[in-house]
Amino acid sequence: MKRISSATLLLTMLVALSNTVSAETPSHKDARTFVAQAQIGRHLSTLALSAAKRTNTYAMIATKLGSADASNAVSGEINALLPQYQPEWDENLAAAYEKSFSQEELSSLVSEGRASKYAGKVKEQQFEIGRDMQSSSEPILIALVTEALKATLSKYIPK
Repeated sequence: MKRISSATLLLTMLVALSNTVSAETPSHKDARTFVAQAQIGRHLSTLALSAAKRTNTYAMIATKLGSADASNAVSGEINALLPQYQPEWDENLAAAYEKSFSQEELSSLVSEGRASKYAGKVKEQQFEIGRDMQSSSEPILIALVTEALKATLSKYIPK
């Protein structure tokens, strides 16, 4: 039941996002640019592998393949799926930064990077941004992990 609910939620969210037409504000554009420049979303694969390792499915794969091979197999599947999930993840990161920073702050972070007088605020806001990402992006992480585990099972564990 929980898998169906998560899948339904993800599908609904994807449809809603694909149908949303709105003008991009300068603040959002700067937030997206900042996320891309600073490569803030680069840890999605690490988060996904960590989440996968906490599942019963991963434990079953590890029993069959061994710990190192299971990690490599699942990691490979996650990396193959990243192009499908990373854009939405990064978009949610941009939205979280946009909530926590003003237009002036984001513009400064984009143009000056670590030299920006607001660079310290990035660290100060990590908890709030993390909490926002957890609520907005958990379905993305669940879908990525689920798809990677299914792909690993189908490739490496005969039925």
